Amino acid sequence: MLAGLFRSNQPAILFAIPVIVVALFASALGEAYQPTGNVMPLYGILERLVMTAPWVSGMVGMMLIMLLSIQLTGLAGDAEIMERRGHLPSLLFPILLAAFNNGPILDPALAGMPFVIVALRNCWSINNTGPALRALFDAGLLLGIAALFHLPYAFLVVVLWASASVIRPFKWREYVVPVLAFALAFYLTGTVLHVIGATPWRPLLTIVQFASMEPPAPPTQAAQRVLLYLVIGAMLVVSLWSYAGSYQRGVMRQKNLRSSFMAFQAALLVIVVLLRIIDRSSPPVLLAAPLAVFLAQAVQGSRRQWLSESAIVALLVLGAWMQWGH
Repeated sequence: MLAGLFRSNQPAILFAIPVIVVALFASALGEAYQPTGNVMPLYGILERLVMTAPWVSGMVGMMLIMLLSIQLTGLAGDAEIMERRGHLPSLLFPILLAAFNNGPILDPALAGMPFVIVALRNCWSINNTGPALRALFDAGLLLGIAALFHLPYAFLVVVLWASASVIRPFKWREYVVPVLAFALAFYLTGTVLHVIGATPWRPLLTIVQFASMEPPAPPTQAAQRVLLYLVIGAMLVVSLWSYAGSYQRGVMRQKNLRSSFMAFQAALLVIVVLLRIIDRSSPPVLLAAPLAVFLAQAVQGSRRQWLSESAIVALLVLGAWMQWGH
């Protein structure tokens, strides 16, 4: 039933997103926010706000999840990443985030991801003939703002380069402009911090703040992980088959944008691997956001609907298990 409802392109179904998010993450409202130590400047401002009351961090986290759910659907639709327009990414994102997340729902990566999505929409709005510098400048600036929440987002500048390389003929200015815009965001932030006396500013220290070894997962969580990986693995196989077929059938612009989305997924995977090596942990949104769009390929078809519904229900149960089972 859930897959069938969100498979449609009716905007009214988005009113169900708050219900799903609250059902999965309502337990976070009773958890007091714990400061995370060294943080980037914009997340430091948000951190001070959410520490005003115990329920604020959970409320802000759920609002960000709802926003990202809608943004991912818009990104997938505008870039024609999926063969059929629908709202499946908005359904899968909160479910996957709940299934991956075994800690506080609000973190720097979640707070910065909305700016990443807007940056990608700006970048992927360019075509092979029209002007592109303004859109690429905006995209670079937005990535700079995202990195001021979570520094590893700086690596996503390579996604802008990769997108420009497949969408347009080579022009060196289109590779320099995003970097200049990104640097401008950091320069202005550094200037403000110097004026208010908040220097020295050491951004790299924000990456290794969770470097302590994590305790072993309880047996219930270990079982949840095994089942989760089995379900996601099966859906990945179907998604790869569907994505490859839709890529071959698409026109050149669709192929370019789908290649750009693959670059985005690859860049986030690199960030996840590096954070796992450096920090022994990685924010769950880095996996949930791209997978919400990619796994939607597995359940967008109308044939054998019982398999799609079974996969969605299984993920929903595993997400609820992770959030409410401890």
